[in-house]
Amino acid sequence: MTKPQPKHNLIRFSEKERQIMRTIGGGNLSEGARICVMWGAHFWNLGLNTEMDLRHIGLVTVSTTDNYPHE
Repeated sequence: MTKPQPKHNLIRFSEKERQIMRTIGGGNLSEGARICVMWGAHFWNLGLNTEMDLRHIGLVTVSTTDNYPHE
C-alpha cells in the first residue's frame, strides 16, 4: 500500500503580503500564513464573510483587567 502524497498549492503573494505574513509569523513566512488562516477561520466562524466591507467592520477587545468590560 502506498502512502498518500501531500497536496501542494501554489499561491502568489505580493512582496507587501509576504512582509505582512513574515511580521505576523515573527519572521517566519510559513508561520505567518498559518496564523492568517487560523484568524480567518475564527472570524468566519463569528459570521464575517466575503460580502462584508472590511472598512466598516470593527474589532472590540476586552482586557482581563478592564474595569468596565460591558461598556
